[in-house]
Amino acid sequence: MNITGQPPASLLDSVLNAQSTRTDMGIALLKKAQDVQQQQGAAMIKMLEQAAPPPDDGHLDVYA
Repeated sequence: MNITGQPPASLLDSVLNAQSTRTDMGIALLKKAQDVQQQQGAAMIKMLEQAAPPPDDGHLDVYA
């Protein structure tokens, strides 16, 4: 008995749809992680550019 008027989906179709959904979610998560890394990298570069320059004598005081 087919109430919806559509043929019943096979088990293979259901499995493939579920796998496709998992793949799409994984790709979206990876893209989000890449975006976060790019933002953090840009923030780090900006922070380093705004940092005070080293002293003119060329030596860095690492004990300060």
